[in-house]
Amino acid sequence: GTAFWSQRYGSFDEIEPPRTAPGPVNPTQVLDWRRFCSHALLALYRAERAVIDEVSPGVPVTTNFMSMLKSLDYWEWSRHQDLVCDDAYPDPADPRAHVTAAMNYDLMRSLKGGAPWLLMEQAPSAVSWRPVNLPKRPGLYRLWSLQALARGADGVLHFQWRASVAGAEKFHSAMLPHRGTASRGWRETVGLGAELRRLGEIAGSRLRGQVAVLLDWDSWWALELDEHPSARLRWLDLLRPWYAALHRRGITVDFVPPTGDLTGYPVVLAPNLYLLDTATAEHVTAFVRTGGRLVCGPFSGISDRNDHIHPGGHPGPLRPLLGIVVDEHWPIPDGAATAVCLSGQELQAVNWSEWIELEGAEAVAHYASGELAGRPAVTRHRHGRGSAWYLSCHLGADVGPVLDLPLAEAGVAPELPGVPDGVEATRRRAADGTDYLFLLNHGPAECHVPLGPGTDLITGADTTGGVTLAPLGAAVVRLPRATLPTPAEERR
Repeated sequence: GTAFWSQRYGSFDEIEPPRTAPGPVNPTQVLDWRRFCSHALLALYRAERAVIDEVSPGVPVTTNFMSMLKSLDYWEWSRHQDLVCDDAYPDPADPRAHVTAAMNYDLMRSLKGGAPWLLMEQAPSAVSWRPVNLPKRPGLYRLWSLQALARGADGVLHFQWRASVAGAEKFHSAMLPHRGTASRGWRETVGLGAELRRLGEIAGSRLRGQVAVLLDWDSWWALELDEHPSARLRWLDLLRPWYAALHRRGITVDFVPPTGDLTGYPVVLAPNLYLLDTATAEHVTAFVRTGGRLVCGPFSGISDRNDHIHPGGHPGPLRPLLGIVVDEHWPIPDGAATAVCLSGQELQAVNWSEWIELEGAEAVAHYASGELAGRPAVTRHRHGRGSAWYLSCHLGADVGPVLDLPLAEAGVAPELPGVPDGVEATRRRAADGTDYLFLLNHGPAECHVPLGPGTDLITGADTTGGVTLAPLGAAVVRLPRATLPTPAEERR
């Protein structure tokens, strides 16, 4: 694309970092700059690691990630880490913070194929760098610590040990606050430590997601470049509602790179695949052909790895698989919404819609207002033994009823059916087949979860008949072997 607007290079010496210019900067150069920045910082990490390997051979080496961060390609970074670590600072002021935290923790677990990871940093209570820094109400520090374990962590660390008396973070909470051992914070620290000691046997156990989500940093970077039909399509804004719908339904997620192993997943979700090469298209096509369900979000299959448009119409190499063609992108203005009708239920699309035409797919939902009224909005295309679904619009919080269709078609069920609203349920399995069921009550009310025989490792109580969870309460239940089938066993 350097011929456009006379942006040609005569030699590598003429290439500079993207800078402010009278007009748009070459998008492929910006994409390469993103790649370079991630690789350059990784090179520094690897140089430092080489020194450690030389002077302390055999000592595990890691560094701290910052949850789902745009700047660094974690798939490449995790290849050079012995243990994945994360810094997590959910906001106590956000009633849905635990959902985003669960998403980030699922990513950390996924980066090394399900291996246990480490929560390297969290705040015992308030941080000091938000405009308003709410403390964690009693019980929240414990609940969020247990959530990391529930999502595959083998350890929970903190920042900081003793509250600083000077410097930029002197008002940041600590395990030992300024008041000392008489403080609420210290009591909660000691209480959490005692409970973690009782949970030691879960170390090394793993959990496996029931559904895979494709995550490609190249595509994330390319999606958010300038000069697109709309600047409102952002990767995290597309991903979060899809993830929240699964979390609300008690379905555990694994993240997978674009050409990663999809064996055993009945459903693969791709909220966006703006940048898509032929290898990835062939990979997901083979997945569907052999019986899988692919659900693909809008503005996908647009460009190759150089951000050059695939010729012949969108969604490029996904066009035969999805059985549709995009005639024109149709962004939705800020503050507006377009109605979408799904089996008599009205959903609301925001930010984005598309004029699509069917090429073998069937329409599952239609636009019900605006210029696209009556046209397909959501489609399904049978391919081989599976099916490929396409959402041509951004449904935001309304995406759940659409995802229910491929999930039901594939027979995907909650980790623990019948769990009350607000309760998060996950299961870790040890190498010897022992199951550990985590139950976390994020809701404001006491609730009861029916269970069969088991032992709550926190209290030592028998769980026959179920457990009662207080608000912010938790249970970690050791189950008799095969009390709950794994997702793979359910599929068999």
